[in-house]
Amino acid sequence: MSRMAADLIGRLEGGERPPEGELLRALRSASCPERLVATLEGCRWVRGARRVMAIILRHPACSIAFAVDAVGRVGWSELLAVTRDPRAAPAVRRLAERRLLERVGEMSQGERVALARRAPRALFALLIVDETPRTIAALLDNPLFCEADAVRLINLNPHLQCVRVALGHARWGRLPAVVQAAVRLRKLPLALAASLAVTLSEPQLRQLEGSAETPAELRQALQRLRAHRQAMPAQRR
Repeated sequence: MSRMAADLIGRLEGGERPPEGELLRALRSASCPERLVATLEGCRWVRGARRVMAIILRHPACSIAFAVDAVGRVGWSELLAVTRDPRAAPAVRRLAERRLLERVGEMSQGERVALARRAPRALFALLIVDETPRTIAALLDNPLFCEADAVRLINLNPHLQCVRVALGHARWGRLPAVVQAAVRLRKLPLALAASLAVTLSEPQLRQLEGSAETPAELRQALQRLRAHRQAMPAQRR
């Protein structure tokens, strides 16, 4: 145990409330002992010290009993930091994720955008159906976002403008699986669906044609596209 940690523990056990800066430095240290965390958890005043609580939540020795109370007292950005910290105990990270899920509905648009950009995967199911294009654009740039998430977004988000944002994304918007999912959407304008279908391969077009989910007008457009492709080699001869 470092001299700093031992000194803080002694002062805390003597009823003193050390300056917040000293506590934060000790808690952030890789050598912070479990005893300091346990001692702080037993101090009533800690429940009113938001920054100290937030760092305790990220310590691997944080108790579940303390975390259950603390996740309701810290801000959403501090909860997000807990979910992203590999040092935090898995059970505490899950508590933070659940609390974040509960708070999304209370957030401003700007806060949801900031959250979507860095959110853990546990929040994706809620964020992919968000009604605001800005939130969707931020989620698409989340480092944890993947192709399967993009397909789910296309299939599940009921807002056409949000679907358009996904289709316009440089990384996800032209992936065959994403395009196929979009083309099947009945709410997608026929002209847009047909323009997307141009990027698909022949087997993919045939699969769409044979799908019961494909609207009749679009099926006809796909047939015309395939016929045009088949005629092109003959025209060159």
